[in-house]
Amino acid sequence: MGTTGVGRRRASAGGHRARTAAVCAATLITAILTVVPASRAVAAATKVPGIDVSMWQGDVDWTTVASTPTRFVIMRATRGNTYDDPRYAAYLAEASANGLVVGAYHRAKVGVGAGDARAEANHFVDVAQNAAGDVLPALDIEEHNGLTPSQLTDWVRTWLARVYSRTGVRAMIYSSPHFWRTYLGDTTWFADHGYPLWIAHWGVPSPMVPAGDWGGHGWTFWQWTSTGRVSGIGPNVDRDRFNGIRLLRGKIASLTVTPAAGGTISGARIACGGAAIRCRRLANPDTVITLAATPDPGASLLRWTGECSDAGSSPTCDVTALGDKSVSAVFGYPVTVQLQGSGGGTVSSSPARIDCGATCTASFAVGSTVDLSAVPDSASAFTGWGGGCAGLSTVCSVTVSAPTDVVARFDSVVSIEQDGAGTAFGWGRATYRGAIGGSYRWERRAGASATYAFTGGAVTLFTISGRGMGKARLSIDGTTVEMFDGYARTLVTGVRHRFSRLGPGSHTLTVQVLGTKRKAATGTRVTVDALRWGGQTHATPSPEAVAWAAVTNPSASGGSYSISDAAGAFTSLRFRGTGASFRALRGPAMGRAKIWVDGALMRVVDLYSPAAAFATVRLAAGLVDGSHTARIVVEGTHRSASSGNRVAIDRWLVV
Repeated sequence: MGTTGVGRRRASAGGHRARTAAVCAATLITAILTVVPASRAVAAATKVPGIDVSMWQGDVDWTTVASTPTRFVIMRATRGNTYDDPRYAAYLAEASANGLVVGAYHRAKVGVGAGDARAEANHFVDVAQNAAGDVLPALDIEEHNGLTPSQLTDWVRTWLARVYSRTGVRAMIYSSPHFWRTYLGDTTWFADHGYPLWIAHWGVPSPMVPAGDWGGHGWTFWQWTSTGRVSGIGPNVDRDRFNGIRLLRGKIASLTVTPAAGGTISGARIACGGAAIRCRRLANPDTVITLAATPDPGASLLRWTGECSDAGSSPTCDVTALGDKSVSAVFGYPVTVQLQGSGGGTVSSSPARIDCGATCTASFAVGSTVDLSAVPDSASAFTGWGGGCAGLSTVCSVTVSAPTDVVARFDSVVSIEQDGAGTAFGWGRATYRGAIGGSYRWERRAGASATYAFTGGAVTLFTISGRGMGKARLSIDGTTVEMFDGYARTLVTGVRHRFSRLGPGSHTLTVQVLGTKRKAATGTRVTVDALRWGGQTHATPSPEAVAWAAVTNPSASGGSYSISDAAGAFTSLRFRGTGASFRALRGPAMGRAKIWVDGALMRVVDLYSPAAAFATVRLAAGLVDGSHTARIVVEGTHRSASSGNRVAIDRWLVV
């Protein structure tokens, strides 16, 4: 510096040399007259060694300098508001390339004009280009230009404030004890406001620190000699020490905030997210920076990450700047599931946060994918999604980009209402020579099901694939074991679905029609050709229970009716009495049904009507009072005015 560097003193004007000599003499006299307690003597081994340089050091071999104990170098960047040190850029590049920690200082040329301090500060920031990991920037104040202590204090305060405004860093102040006490009135203002001290005091075992030991904080850097010798530098060089064993606390710290979708993160000199792009700042080491996470409308803060991980979902987080630190946050939107329909079931999510019935709302990270899985209970079928999901697949994937409401519908598998003995159903039957038993059972409407009983630890279901085939769910003992698609370009028989390791004893296999298909398929048929268990193949096996598709209708007796249009599908009633009727739905898409009583064909009923309405159809009357069996069989035909073969039955009536 001007009062410390030998080479620079040689280039100074005579008046400046006289002032420098007086200051140094006064400092030396003060040092001689002052008794320094042994407890405050500096142990050089506990301090990080460094140097400070300017153009007067000439050519420097930075590779050699880096091989010495020197760990940092502070370089003059500017003086006044126009002068750039001609060696600064080269020194900066070469010292950095050799692994030395670099820093920059500004030699104040105190001016009395308005705006001088601000102009000098801007000049320094523009040239120095202070960066994270550099030694803290410094103001070298060693001339007063006739200003009073109050005026000089204001000048220094203005310079430091401007540097802080532009960089976010409070620069160090370089001064000797004598200069500070004489020309700045020994003010403690800068110490009290967090500005570190770089003290220049040579030839003493421990420096005197002005301003009440710098407000109790002591010195940060100490220039302890101006006549140092360092390999790689020809002239004498100023030598310095950092007050500690970790130079990290003498370096510019940085805080980087990564933008997070769904909200913003803000704090002192940070506004990150949305349209705001100030996501990085510099800071003095050990500065506590409070960050606040603000979710977008409808969103919530799920958690902090990085240096704020321990803050969890607290709206704020305190980060202590030291070295390079990074922070981000995870914002989320709620996904809400609503259960509807006459039946029951559950919906769960992956990641596992929703388990509805019990927990039907949870928040997930913005941009994440949530898989929702619908599982009906044993008396119900899943009949489709609504809201943010669509379709009949039991799994729906939601990409979280806003609050999302999803509807899952479960409907009861409803049997026809009856009096007397129970009701049975059967699927349609098609004759085909390629089938295992010469025929197979089939249905195509969503919700239709057939359940078969078997014993032993393994079972094989045989189906037929083809262009008209759709999708189905297979369950064993009430648990879904397979979702299959029966589509094929050509008719394929003997398609196997084998399940093993089921354990000994009795089991049930349920085939449920989903009523869906791939785009290339021409229909939604699901077939049952044969079952094999216990070493035997059972062609066109008889099911334990069969259900037609159930359609919810508030006008139906039980709130729904059963329907099929598969030729050969049937429902039957065992009853005791003298006659029976059934309540059927008539309409423009209805077909014909055959009515059998006790094995005899009674008649064919045409259920077509231009308008939909329920009607009572007689099965038989005047029977001998006793046990009888009535059967309604879907014929699979319709009059020309009708658009379908449907047969829909609401309930039985027995007399």
